[in-house]
Amino acid sequence: MIKLITGALLTAVAVFAWEAVSWTALGWHENGYREFRDDTAVAEVIKANVTSGKGIYMLPSRVEASKLATAAEKKAHEEKQAKALEDGPYMYAIIRPGKGEISMGTNMTLSFIRTLVCSFLVAALLSQVALFYPARIAFVAAAGLFAGLTADMPMWIWFEQPGRDTVVNIADHLIAWIIGGAVLGLFVGREPVLDR
Repeated sequence: MIKLITGALLTAVAVFAWEAVSWTALGWHENGYREFRDDTAVAEVIKANVTSGKGIYMLPSRVEASKLATAAEKKAHEEKQAKALEDGPYMYAIIRPGKGEISMGTNMTLSFIRTLVCSFLVAALLSQVALFYPARIAFVAAAGLFAGLTADMPMWIWFEQPGRDTVVNIADHLIAWIIGGAVLGLFVGREPVLDR
């Protein structure tokens, strides 16, 4: 148990360190960001049109037809929405319309706790298998790839996240957990016993 706890803690530190470098030094996440021609004008339009505070907003809005609408009216409404979605513009955005308290310290703490929880979960899985060290690294890396595919691919499939950003995010998860596997594999997992 001591080895599992030590391994998970050190893995969390290693993964957290990679994520810090990935997001602050490499620039590969930000390279895909776009900007508006006039941030101030867009901000004013957003503030004037937000309906219920901070949250996820979509353009075109996915408003259902009135419950009192006839079948023909519902069909016309659905066709109008489908055309608006096809013609664009399209947007899936997290919007905070006003001031917000941003604490780097709080965000870093929460990020480390998330990484620590993930490290313990992967350590618990790895402790159940008998693998040589390189296979333990691959096992943990596969968990990172799984995380990327389950977290990032749906954004590409359903919400038009650019393919470049999807690939970068998945690669980021994979690299983080290859590093994590290199650390965790030193502490957790059993060597296979070869029968003769």
